[in-house]
Amino acid sequence: MGDRTGTRILRTVYTFFLGALIALFVGLGVATVHPGPKAPEASPALVAAQQTRELTPAEQQQWTDHLRDRDVWEERSVRHSRDVGVVTLIGSVLLLVLSLLVERRGQVLADGILLGGLFTLLHSVVRSLISQDTLVTFGVVTVALALVLYVGYRRFVDRPTEAGERSDTAPVVVSRNGKDPSHR
Repeated sequence: MGDRTGTRILRTVYTFFLGALIALFVGLGVATVHPGPKAPEASPALVAAQQTRELTPAEQQQWTDHLRDRDVWEERSVRHSRDVGVVTLIGSVLLLVLSLLVERRGQVLADGILLGGLFTLLHSVVRSLISQDTLVTFGVVTVALALVLYVGYRRFVDRPTEAGERSDTAPVVVSRNGKDPSHR
């Protein structure tokens, strides 16, 4: 394996690792700042009693309370997923904008940040789907689609060249006689 091939492989691995680490950083940061609700747990004795015999009226009341607490937890968990989906969407937007800003300074770094933004965007879409709020999910998916199209266009179609020109601009063609562009 030549030096160039090794460097290319190392850059690819670094870009992927940086992207995964950035997405993990955002996900853990959100979980640290905005932790999800704790799931209620029934006492092990009550669970064992429910599986082996008929519950007493007092145990039946405890079980009913546990199921009510579980329903409240599920509702809070759904709202939490919606909030996390929106917050990580904002984080992914910032990362994708940052990747466009650092593109001229270092391609490997910009690609890693771009990949991290895309992974974070995927996390946002998944958390929005978990929330079961179709309006929020549709909004997140709409923003995700617009972002991916815009960033893809900027990075791969309308890419600036070394001289600062856009790659999609047509070069000026001068004819052989210098006057008529139809004689190329």
